[in-house]
Amino acid sequence: MRISRASLLPLAVAVLLASCDAPPETTESAVLTLDLNGEWEFRQVGETGWHTARVPGSVHTDLLENELIGDPFYRDNEQRLQWIENEDWEYRRRFTVDSALMERDRVDLVFQGLDTYADISLNGRPLLQADNMFREWVVPVGNVLRSGENTLLVLFRSPIRTAVPLFDSLPYRLPAGNDRGEKPVRVFTRKAAYHYGWDWGPRFVTSGVWRSVHLRALGGARLADVQIVQESLDEQRAELVVMAEIEATAAVQASFRVASPGGDFEAVTRPVDLSTGVNRVTVPVTIESPERWWPNGLGEPRLYQVSVELTVEGSADRMTRRVGLRTVELVTEPDSIGESFYFRVNGVPVFMKGANTIPLDHFPARVTEARYRRLFQAAADANMNMFRVWGGGIYESDIFYDLADEYGILIWQDFMFANGMFPGDSAFLANVRQEAEYQVRRLRNHPSLALWCGNNEIDEAWHNWGWQRQYGYSAADSAEVWSAYQEIFHHILPDVVSELDPARSYWPSSPSIGWGHSESMTRGDSHYWGVWHGGEPFQLFLEKLPRFMSEYGFQAYPSWATIQRFTVPRDRRVDSRVMLSHQKHERGNELIREYMARWYPEPSHFQDFGYLSQLLQAEGMRMAFEAHRRAMPRTMGTLYWQLNDSWPVVSWSGLDYFGRWKALHFAAKRAFAPVLVSPVIRGDTLEVWVVSDRLEAFDARLEVTAWSFDGEELSRDEIPLRVGPNGSERVFAERVGSILGGGDPAEVVVETRLVGREGLLSENHLYFRTPRELRLGDPGIRWNLVWEESGYRIEVTSSALARNVFLFLRISPEVETSVLFSDNYFDLVPGRTKVVHLHLDPPPGDVLSMDDISYMLWVRSLADVR
Repeated sequence: MRISRASLLPLAVAVLLASCDAPPETTESAVLTLDLNGEWEFRQVGETGWHTARVPGSVHTDLLENELIGDPFYRDNEQRLQWIENEDWEYRRRFTVDSALMERDRVDLVFQGLDTYADISLNGRPLLQADNMFREWVVPVGNVLRSGENTLLVLFRSPIRTAVPLFDSLPYRLPAGNDRGEKPVRVFTRKAAYHYGWDWGPRFVTSGVWRSVHLRALGGARLADVQIVQESLDEQRAELVVMAEIEATAAVQASFRVASPGGDFEAVTRPVDLSTGVNRVTVPVTIESPERWWPNGLGEPRLYQVSVELTVEGSADRMTRRVGLRTVELVTEPDSIGESFYFRVNGVPVFMKGANTIPLDHFPARVTEARYRRLFQAAADANMNMFRVWGGGIYESDIFYDLADEYGILIWQDFMFANGMFPGDSAFLANVRQEAEYQVRRLRNHPSLALWCGNNEIDEAWHNWGWQRQYGYSAADSAEVWSAYQEIFHHILPDVVSELDPARSYWPSSPSIGWGHSESMTRGDSHYWGVWHGGEPFQLFLEKLPRFMSEYGFQAYPSWATIQRFTVPRDRRVDSRVMLSHQKHERGNELIREYMARWYPEPSHFQDFGYLSQLLQAEGMRMAFEAHRRAMPRTMGTLYWQLNDSWPVVSWSGLDYFGRWKALHFAAKRAFAPVLVSPVIRGDTLEVWVVSDRLEAFDARLEVTAWSFDGEELSRDEIPLRVGPNGSERVFAERVGSILGGGDPAEVVVETRLVGREGLLSENHLYFRTPRELRLGDPGIRWNLVWEESGYRIEVTSSALARNVFLFLRISPEVETSVLFSDNYFDLVPGRTKVVHLHLDPPPGDVLSMDDISYMLWVRSLADVR
C-alpha cells in the first residue's frame, strides 16, 4: 500500500514541523507499571491449602514444581494426569500499591495471556470474564484498587466442562480433529488446539496465567501503539510513515518526537493537541541510501531503530521499534503450468527453504529466550529462510519474531485454526475478530512477517475428508457450518488484515487444494502426504512437484539420549507401553517398519532401530528437498513437517524436544546449502544438476567420480561451468553403464563435487541400489581428535566406503549440555578426510580434557547395524 503525502495531512494533529538533533531533557515516565509476575499461590477449587505458583505458567507446571504430580513427559504419566483438565483452579496474588501509582489518572490491570476461561476479581470485586487464550485482556481498576495491600484472584474454570454445554447445544457435531476427549470440544474454545492432543503430541489441556501480567498507571497520555509503514523504497531513499495511536486522559498539549538512535535520519519533533480518548498522529521520515533487510543466505537482515517519544507536561512515554527495509510479495499469477506461488523479496524471486514450527514446549510459558535462540541458530545453520507457524499451536512470543528479524527467517503466520470447523454465533465471531485485531497489531511491524494465512487444512478437509458424510449432516447443517467457515476465513480475517496490515498478503487456507487432486501440483500451495499417510514410495517425490510445498514429512525416533530421558531400560522396545505412549500416530510404527523394509534391513537392537529410522527419514526427505530445488522455478518453496517437538516423542521433526539434531536436520543443512550439486538417475541416465541461490553468476568445476567401495576409481569427469544466478540447471548427463565402468552397482558410489574459487561448494553422493542391497564391508573408520580455540576438531578417515557415519558423545543424558557436531550421518569415500567440529555449550562441569572426549566419542556407520 502506498500512502500519499496528501493523505497524511488530514491525519496530522499539528501543522508545525521542526527538526531537532538533540534529545529532550529527561522527564518522568507518563506510565508507571507494577510487575505482577513471579510468585503467586494456587489451589484446586474445593481444597483449603494454597501452594506456590509461578506466573507466567500453567497449572500442570505448578503441580509439578510442588511435587504434587510426576513429570508429565516421563514414561506414561500422561494417562495418569488427565483429571487435571476437568478441575477448576484458583490463583491468588497479594501485592502492595503505593500512593504515587494511586494518584495517576487511570490504572489498568493488563493480562497479556489468560488460558482460557478465567474469572478475575480484585479485592473481592468481580472485574472480568476472559474466554480467549490469544487475546490481551485490559480492565480499569482505579475504583477498586487500594493504597497498600491488594488481593488479585483468578478463577480458571475447566476448559472441558465449560465447553461441554456448547457441544451439547448444537443439533450436529462439529469436526475437531485430534481432540482425544470423550466429547471433542476444542473448536468451541479459543485455545491452542494441540493441548487437546495431536498425532505428535500429548493431551494436557492446560489452565493458567500463561503470559505476563502487570498494573499500568497512566498520567496524562501514553503511546498505545506505534506502526511504521514503508511508503516507498529504492536505492536512494526509503520513505517511512510513523503512525502512532495515543491514549489521553484529558485534552492537553503534547510534543511528539521521532528519532533514530543510530543517526540514520534526522529527528522530527512536532506539537500536538490531544483530546480525551484515542488520538492518531502520523509523521513521515526519510532514510537516505537505505540498506535492505534480506532473508538468510541472500544478505544481511539489516535492522534500523526508530524511537518515538510523547511528552506531556513534564512526563514522557517512549517506544522503540526495529524496522527492516524490504519488500515481500506473494506472487500468484497465471502461467504455462497453471498459477505461480512464490515470494518475491526486494524484487527477487526467492526459493523458500524451511519447515513448519509447533510450540517448543507443550507448556509454552517455560520456553526461555535461550531455547528460542537455539532454535533459530539451528535453522540458520541449516540454511533455512522461512518458518510456517502452524495454526494448531500459538501465536508465538515477541522474542520469537524478534529473533526471526535478526536471523533473517521469514514467517508464514497461520491464524490459530486447524483441522476442525468452528461455531458461527455472534459471540464467537466477535471473539475471533478481537483476537485477530490484537495479533495483527502486535506482529505487523516485524520485517520477517511475510504472510497471513487463515487456517491449516480446513478447506481441504471439508471438501476431501468426508466430514459431511461422517457426521451425517443434512443440507441445512452443511450450509450452516460452511457459512461460519466463510464468515471467519473469507470475511473477518481478510478484513482485519486489509484494515490493519494492508501491505501483506492473506491466504485463506493451507493447502489451497488437497493432495489427491492434480491441481495441487499446478497452482497454490500443497500438503503432499502420499508419502507417509498414503504409503507411496519415496521415489514419487521426484514426480510430485507443486508450485510451493508447504507441508510434507516422514517420522523418525528421537535421539537415543532423549529416549533415555523419558524411559527406564525395560521400556526401550518399539512396542512397549511407554514407547507407544510417545508414538501418537496410530499407524506410525507400522509405517516406519513398512518403509524400512523397502530401504534397510530391520535391526535386532532397539537402539539401531532408532538410528535406522532417522536414516530412513533423512533419505526420503533429502530426495524431496533436492527434487524441489531442482524443479525451480516451477517449485519455489519447500517447508517440511516439522522442525521441532513440543515433548519427547516419535515424530516428523528434524530437531527433537531437547534440540538435538536428528539425521533429517543434517540432511536439510546439506540440501538447503546456497549452492547445491544434485545427482539423480532418470531411466538409464545419471544427471547432475546445480542449483544456486546466489544472485550473481560464478565459475566453478564439476567433478563426477565413480568409486568402488574399496576405493578404486572406475570413471571420472571434470567439467568447467558458468553457474547462473538464482536458478537450477542440468549440467551433466551420462548413461549409467558408462559411469559404472564395469563396477557392480551394489558396490559403487558416485561422488559429485562442485568446486569454486573459494574451495568446495557442495558435495553429494549417489548409489545405484537401496541401502539394504549394498554390499558394505568393514569401513575401517579411524579418527583423530584435535583441540582448537573454537572447540574440538575431529578428523575422520576410512579404508573403505563408510555409509552414514554417526558421531555420538556419550554424555549422561541428564546433563543439559548442547552437543553439536558441524556434520553427522555423512558418507565417507576412502581416501577423503572428513573434518567435523564439535561444540559443547556449556561444557558439563569442568572443561573436558582430550582424554575425556576421546573416551566419550562413539563413531559408527551403517555397516555396524546388525
